[in-house]
Amino acid sequence: MKKLIFAAALASASLLLFSCGNRNRDPEEYVRTENFTVYETTAIAEDSTRAFSPEQDNTSKDVRFSYALNGTTVELIINDREVSSLDFYYTPDEKYISVDDFNFDGYNDIFIPNENAELGYGSYYCYIPENKDFKENDELNEIGRIMKKTADNTLIDNQNDGYTDRYMEYQWSGGKLKAFRKTEIYTAYSDGKVHTDVYMFNAKGMEYLAESSVADAPAEETTEADTTAAASETETTAVPQ
Repeated sequence: MKKLIFAAALASASLLLFSCGNRNRDPEEYVRTENFTVYETTAIAEDSTRAFSPEQDNTSKDVRFSYALNGTTVELIINDREVSSLDFYYTPDEKYISVDDFNFDGYNDIFIPNENAELGYGSYYCYIPENKDFKENDELNEIGRIMKKTADNTLIDNQNDGYTDRYMEYQWSGGKLKAFRKTEIYTAYSDGKVHTDVYMFNAKGMEYLAESSVADAPAEETTEADTTAAASETETTAVPQ
């Protein structure tokens, strides 16, 4: 009998908490799930958290990040609970939304592209475990471009203006994101060769040329259609004997 009373009380309390937590929500928001695009990540392993953040004990945290794209709103979700929502005047292009641990603190963050997503510009929002919320990161947003993270804790921004392939590499140091290497690859009009210039940055952030190399441009692949066309042209222009 006591077990039945306890179970009924527990059910009533759960119903009350659910009702209070959602009194300001339209119930249909939870029904029309076809309007949502949901991205999920796996929980951060304890070993990974410890490796990323040796000064801070986050190993007891089980943080699973996901997001829902609902029209012009991006909802940020931790452990199946919405902790923040970002409203835009445009619908962010999901192809350019990127999730990773961009500030190397052991928690996943998110990059949201600007309206013209293909240009690569946007804003970074980093998870703040103390507040259980997300906040724009000034260091990352000073660069403001989508970057890829490498295994050696480097962020790479790739830019291509149609002539030069440029790779900017950044690393965190003392809470600041600093450029430490730039690589430019281009084909010079003067000699038709591929030039690779590597610049490094000193302690004051000034760049200097550290290495330069030149290589022959890769030969263009010849297809069967090209061979046939060349043969046909040779036959057409041949002078009869």
